[in-house]
Amino acid sequence: MRANIIFHSVSGNLYLIASSIKEALIKEGIDARLYRIEDLDLHLLAAERNDVNEYYEDIFSLPIAKNEKLLSADIIMLGIPSVFGMPSAEMKVFLDGTMGLYEERRLEGKYFYPFATSSISYKDALDAIESVENWAHLMGLISLDYPPYMHKDGLMMPNRPGEEIDIMSSRLASAVKSILS
Repeated sequence: MRANIIFHSVSGNLYLIASSIKEALIKEGIDARLYRIEDLDLHLLAAERNDVNEYYEDIFSLPIAKNEKLLSADIIMLGIPSVFGMPSAEMKVFLDGTMGLYEERRLEGKYFYPFATSSISYKDALDAIESVENWAHLMGLISLDYPPYMHKDGLMMPNRPGEEIDIMSSRLASAVKSILS
């Protein structure tokens, strides 16, 4: 059983959420791996903002997500930063690059789980999740019957995920294990 967790994180919150989910999945005996969405401008933000710089090296050290990482997973988990109710441009570029997988129906039957952050509102994060769920539906992915996680962070100083994410991750990992078994 393999879970590939693919995320785009700017402030580090999605990195922390993805890491918590990964650790919980590993505790359940699931091979879980983290991949980052390529962000060519992240180093510029890291030089200007402490909240971005705090996890920059940890994020940058992760392998970049490619279509092969979608193919090698039993469950694909996407961490999405919401930008006005839509996935970030970097996440959109990644998803747009999967057209060949769509045409060949290569992801059909795999499981899918989204999670998101927003500096605006939970509704903003939910809108971004819904747009990515549309992508997943078109790809033939099966949405995990578990509520998507949304985290609201502050505009200037992020509200870091804490104990709530560890509890959610543990419950999510248990649900994933029962579905994949």
